[in-house]
Order: sequence, then structure tokens, then C-alpha cells
Amino acid sequence: MSEIVQSIDQEILSFYRQGDQEQALKLFINQYQARLYALAYKMLGNHDDAMDALQEILYQVNRSLQSFKEKSSLYTWVYRLGSNVCFNFRKKRNQTVNQLEWDESLYYSMMLPIEQPNEDPDRMCEVKYKQYLVQQAILKLPENQRILLVLHDIEGISSSEIAQILNININAVKSRLYRGRVALRNIISKGFTVKGMEGVGTFSINSSGHLK
Repeated sequence: MSEIVQSIDQEILSFYRQGDQEQALKLFINQYQARLYALAYKMLGNHDDAMDALQEILYQVNRSLQSFKEKSSLYTWVYRLGSNVCFNFRKKRNQTVNQLEWDESLYYSMMLPIEQPNEDPDRMCEVKYKQYLVQQAILKLPENQRILLVLHDIEGISSSEIAQILNININAVKSRLYRGRVALRNIISKGFTVKGMEGVGTFSINSSGHLK
């Protein structure tokens, strides 16, 4: 967690203590809304559920922040609350995804902005689609593995911070993260399809073993 994040977090708490709930919530939304939406979307897999979860998170924050005891950082508390809301919003789905070979570089590319200037539009569409397939594969993981991959590999949160967010020890974080990556690799390697998108996209493997 950066010093800038810590500084803004302290401003948020200061406004709440002073009774300026409106300003505190405004700062909180500027600081966390995009991050919490991204977390919810990657955990739940669609915009509507992510927006519902985000609204619930903001409601709970507004209701609970005045009683925040600072036993952890606000950053940790927010991600813990967001993770719990996403767990509660989890809906069982039988989703399948187009056949896709495991490509670790594609998986980690989900941490980077998708849009890049001066890139061939057809290639961009293909990359976005492949990233979508990886996202759908992540949704097939058990919750305790999925949340680790989302927080660590996609959101870039450190293992020690995740241990605090999920209230588990760091060895458990590393173990679940490893098992989650193995499980995801196995899911993708076996191939699967998304209903309604079976005919979209074709993939092959180049000489280095990567998608093309």
C-alpha cells in the first residue's frame, strides 16, 4: 500500500470523525470505487452483479465507517468487506469457455491495461477475447482460490496484505495461490466453451508454445 493511499485514507477517516460524512464518502468513492468494481467484476463475472455488489459495499461502508476501530488499515478493511460482499453475491453458474491452451503471459496480461495505441484493431479484438476467456476460467475456481488470484495476480496486492484482508496466515495465502494457479492451468488446458460464444475465435499454438 502506497503512502499516497495511506494519506488519503487518513483524510477519509478524519472527515468521518469530524461528522462530515458527505465529504468522507466522496473521497472514499474517488479512492476505492473503481478498485471495488474491478474486484466485484472479476469475482462475479458480469456487470450487473458487480454493480449490485458495489452498491452493497458502499452501503456497508457508509453505515460502518464511523465505527471503524483502526485495528487494521482502512485499505485492508475495505478489501475484506468487499471480498465478503462478493462471496455473498456469488451465484452458481454452469459456464463453459472456448477451447484455450494455457498461456501464462496471457494470464498475467490481465494486470495491464488492455487498450494500447497504434495496435492493429483485429489483434486487439483477439487479445480482449482471449482475456475474457481467462476471466471466465477464473470463475470456475473455488472461491478461496479465485479470491487469491484476483487480489494477488490481477489487483497486485501483496501476500502479507492479503493475509490481513482474508484473516489467514501468509503460508495459507501462498499455498492457496499456488493451488489456484495449477487449477486454472488445468481448466484452460482441458478446453471449455461459453454458451452462445462457441463459434467465436480460433486459436493455435506457435513454436514457443504460446497462443497465436
